[in-house]
Amino acid sequence: MLTLINRHTKLFFKDKLSVFFSLMSVFIIILLYVLFLSENITSNLPAFKDKEVFVFLWMFAGIIAVTTATATLGAYGKFIEDKVSKKSEDLLITIMTSRQLAYSYIIYSVIVGIIFTILLLLFGYIYTLINFQTTIHISVSLVTVIFLSIFMHTLLFYVITANLKTMSAFSGLSTIVGTLIGFLAGIYIPIGLLPSYLQKVITLFPTTQSTLLLKDLLMKDVLEPMQHAMSNADYHELVYMLGIELQWNGHVLTNTFSWSYLVGATIILSGVILIKHRK
Repeated sequence: MLTLINRHTKLFFKDKLSVFFSLMSVFIIILLYVLFLSENITSNLPAFKDKEVFVFLWMFAGIIAVTTATATLGAYGKFIEDKVSKKSEDLLITIMTSRQLAYSYIIYSVIVGIIFTILLLLFGYIYTLINFQTTIHISVSLVTVIFLSIFMHTLLFYVITANLKTMSAFSGLSTIVGTLIGFLAGIYIPIGLLPSYLQKVITLFPTTQSTLLLKDLLMKDVLEPMQHAMSNADYHELVYMLGIELQWNGHVLTNTFSWSYLVGATIILSGVILIKHRK
């Protein structure tokens, strides 16, 4: 299986277009941030210490969440390509079982997601150090959320792509995910500005829950000075509008709920795949 995982990974990184399109949503978000998102959000915030850092980390948390999804999905392009070209059938002629082949694609997708996310964290660390003279706190909780999000999205997209038969179908899926992911992460439009029924729909997606946890972990140090600069009511209204807090029927969703939701989704998806390849 290690040979197969190595094969998938090498072929993916040799295909520069696949790598580029896996990160297309990230590039779009960064471009929007530079062009107007940063200024637009900053101008609507009260004056407080580290306001620029606050806006960057808010956006950066969303980018990490997006990367854990789009990078893993992009990796499955090789999976579909092998199915279409019948290379998967050639591999199964050997002693390799269909279960081992499936697991090799899943592990390889996780590896791709980890590589891209590490590079993104390195970029964020250097960027905050140079521009804001501060650094991102890399905690065990942060690493755990990132890995869990990568693993969950890997399983989710395997379940979906396993049913695709053509590259055009995969391209269509990638387009849909790339379009929606910025909304699920609350970047294109802050979740609190959406109608309540759409907020509930978005809250049901695991990507939204991982974004919520990432925002909490990355922005913890900058939320405190902002809270001191505003009244309690204004503070909670703002963090709700920016999707730093999510609500369901007026009740604030806790971090425990988000953790449980992510873990639960991962367990369910793992069960689906184990059943699918139980033989």
